[in-house]
Parts: sequence; structure tokens; C-alpha cells
Amino acid sequence: MGVLDGKVAIVTGAAQGIGRAIVERFAREGASVTLADINDTLGQEVISGVTKAGGKAQFVHCDVALEKDVDTMVAKTTEAYGGVDILVNNAAIAIYKMMTDFEPEEWDRVISVNLRAIYLAARRCIPIMAERGGGSIVNFASVHARATATTVTPYVASKGAVVSMTRAMALEGAPQKIRVNCILPGAIATPMLMENWGDMAADAHPLIPRIPLRRFGDPDEIARVVQFMASDESSYMTGSDILVDGGLSAHFD
Repeated sequence: MGVLDGKVAIVTGAAQGIGRAIVERFAREGASVTLADINDTLGQEVISGVTKAGGKAQFVHCDVALEKDVDTMVAKTTEAYGGVDILVNNAAIAIYKMMTDFEPEEWDRVISVNLRAIYLAARRCIPIMAERGGGSIVNFASVHARATATTVTPYVASKGAVVSMTRAMALEGAPQKIRVNCILPGAIATPMLMENWGDMAADAHPLIPRIPLRRFGDPDEIARVVQFMASDESSYMTGSDILVDGGLSAHFD
């Protein structure tokens, strides 16, 4: 038996990287999973692999910044699996520019995908979870909520807000036995991290010397922590933010 047997989960931004690792792990642990993403091709590839391995999952095309897409995502999940027990708000984007070079539309897009989307999904899932006797929401923040750099200001703003929003959501969800926590990943070997560095090999990345463990994290290392946060193994945990960054934020220099 898996630790998520009988649970129904939604994972956003799940066609690749950390989201994909979460879907694959959740399915192996017995959950029925909705994979939500805007990349239909990669999303269907993940679903094909999960089903071939004996898991239960479906793909739903969803731009998490659009209310109608989020509503469809939740509706299709309840139609297919009867409800929602776990919501993982993983979808995120980053645009790399100095703050004064951002166009307002670019700023708004980052905030919409990284922050507003959490509200859009949670407002639909929380009543369903409450009817089922409780649930678990895992929000994705970032090490950038603790320590940051230039050229990512809207990303940083959104991720810092996710930490505070998680605490407020936890307080509101507790009476309905809905736990809300967030994870702050560091530098994880995903397409989102590497796309700004061209064809550079991960082990040659200039950030590596600043990470005490001297390597990037693997997506499944994050997925394992998310699984813990989503499952009943973390039953006395809510309003928490968990840093998983290889020690990146632990030093001054």
C-alpha cells in the first residue's frame, strides 16, 4: 500500500521538472492524479508513462492564471475521481530583467501565475476538501523568499508572498481539517533553471560553488518532501515553510 492510497491530487505545472516528479511519485504511492499544464505534448507523455506503470492519472490543459481554466481543471478532477484531497500549486514562471526594464504586462503575468493562481485553485478546492473531511495544500515558494539576486524582482515578490499567504490559508483551513504548507526549493536541475544559461552543463553552473552540498538538487528530492507534506505523515503540520536548498541560503558570502 502507498501512503497516498485512495487520495485524489491536482498538481499544477506538472509536465516537466519538479511537477512531473511529483505526479510520478504520487501515482506510485496510490493517488489518482490530475496533471495540469499548458504543454499538452509533454503532459500527455507523462500521463502515458504513469498509466503504463500502473498508475492512475489524467492530463488537463490549464493556464493557471485563467479562472476558467482553473475551474475546468477542478471540475474535470471531480468528474473523473470524485473529489480533491490534495492540491499542489507548483506552476511558476520567471522572467529575467532588471526591475526598471519590466513592462507592466510582464510583471502582472509573473504575479498571476506564481501567486494569484494559488488563490484561484484553492478557492475551488477548499470547499470540496471540506466536504470530504479535510485535505492538504502544498504551495511552492522558493529559496528566493529568503535570499535573492538581481533580475528576478517579480518572481521574488511572488514567492515571498506565497510564504505569507500559506500562513493565512492555514489559519482559515484548520477548522475544516485542511492543512496548508509551503516548500522553498533551492537550485533544482529543471528546464526552468537551466533555460537562462544556454547549453551549459549543470555541473558547470556558476551557482554550484555557492551551494554547500556542491550540486543541484534532483526534482525527486523535492517530490519526496512534497509527498510527506501532502500525506497524513505530516498530520500535525500546517502553516509551515520548509526550505530544501542544499544549504544555499545558510551562509553570508
